[in-house]
Formats: sequence, C-alpha cells, structure tokens
Amino acid sequence: MGAQSSLAAEVINFATNAKGIEIGGPSRCFHRRGILPIYPVMTSLDIVNFSDQTLWEGSLVEGAPFAPEGTPLGIQFLREATALQGIPDHSYDVVFSSHCLEHTANPLRALKEWKRICKPEGYLCLVLPHRDGTFDWRRPVTPISHYLSDEQNDVGEGDETHFEEIIQLHDVRRDSGVQSVNELKRRVADNLNSRAVHHHVLDLKSAVSLVSGSGWTPTAAEARRPFDIVVLARNYAGPAADIDWASLLKASPFPSDRPRS
Repeated sequence: MGAQSSLAAEVINFATNAKGIEIGGPSRCFHRRGILPIYPVMTSLDIVNFSDQTLWEGSLVEGAPFAPEGTPLGIQFLREATALQGIPDHSYDVVFSSHCLEHTANPLRALKEWKRICKPEGYLCLVLPHRDGTFDWRRPVTPISHYLSDEQNDVGEGDETHFEEIIQLHDVRRDSGVQSVNELKRRVADNLNSRAVHHHVLDLKSAVSLVSGSGWTPTAAEARRPFDIVVLARNYAGPAADIDWASLLKASPFPSDRPRS
C-alpha cells in the first residue's frame, strides 16, 4: 500500500477505542499496512455492504461477525449505503468508508444517512478515487449541482445517467477488472447487481465540496498517489476548518488539482 497518509496519526487518534462503522469494505487502506491503519486500533467496528453477494467480498451474511484481521470487531449489516434502516440515530463515534461513495448513485443522500448514524461531534473518514489516477481520467469532474439534482430527484441505484459517458470515456487499459470494451459494456449493464460503476468523478476540491454540501464539516484533506483522496470531517454545524487551499492544491500530485500558471 505504500507510506501512510499524512492524516494517519489524526485518524488513528480518533479511531482508538471508538465505536465505528465502515460503509463498504473491508478496505485495504484500513489494514495494518494500509495508508490509514485503523483496524488494529479499533475495538468496535461494524460494517455495511449492499448485498449478500458482492463482486468484491463474495457471500455475506446479515449479523455475521466482522473480523477484517482475524479478531471479531463487530457485525455485518446488509443495507444500501443510502438507507441504513434499523441502525439508530447517533450510534457511532466514527464512520469510515473507502472507495465506496463513487459507486453510489446518490452520494448526498448517502452522506446524510451516514451523518444521521454518527454521534454529534463524531467523525467521518472518507477515501475516494481521484480521477487523474484512475480509469476515470478522461471523464469530467461531477459538479456539486449534479449531486444536488440527484438528491432532489430522489435518484436510486438503478440510475443509468452516466452509462453512455462511462462506455465512451472509461480507460479500459487502467482497469484490471475488465479486459475489453465489450466486457465493460456487460458490467455497466449489470450495475444494479454488481455496483462496479463509478457514477461520479472527483478531484480534491470537488470531494471536499461534496462532503461539505451534505452537512458534514470538513477538517482536513489530502490527495496522494496512486489514486486516493482522503477527506476528514466532523458531525457538527460549526464553522468549517480554515483549509489552506492554495497549499493543499499545490501539494497535490495530480495535475488537475494544481493551479494553472
């Protein structure tokens, strides 16, 4: 996985002895050798996946133990990321998610649902793919107006709005999951079952704007190779952290983040 994120110490600090939940996963970045190694410090961590059969995890069972590194930390929930029914308000100290939100057709709805189950003053640790480092590099970044429209129109997981764009602009050469355009077309057509599609495309600033637009308060962010955006946020309505955008974007390894001269 490479070196730890520059935000790892902060994440480990608020994860230690906390009651957490992961949406999607388990995730390589949260393992002990990952960029944000929280599994070894968690004593309570539940997990949510959208189905009892997924492309990444295989077969799953509601209520089964969740033990990403061998020691059970919590239980498995089978829920849509946008509808965590049965999970009470303010149940968790921290919500984790890695490379999941982009597979969700209605990200604002998802983030607001994650906010609902997080305690006041609790934390969000979100990892997302940066367009420049992935097979999405030819696609345009999704504007916040589009996310707002999806929420207002109650868009569900059967949404096909981006399918034509994906087929035209997806870089198959960068995608180890598909071997040809025809295979990509089959996967896109089966997305309601596979959830393999990236509905939305992000760069660093748009990722922070999305989190902020859902009611979370971003506190820190980072873009890092090979393809990750890390956003940290708090569940409170106070003023946003004073993010030094000029320095943050200048430090990004991705061309589309850096200011143009």
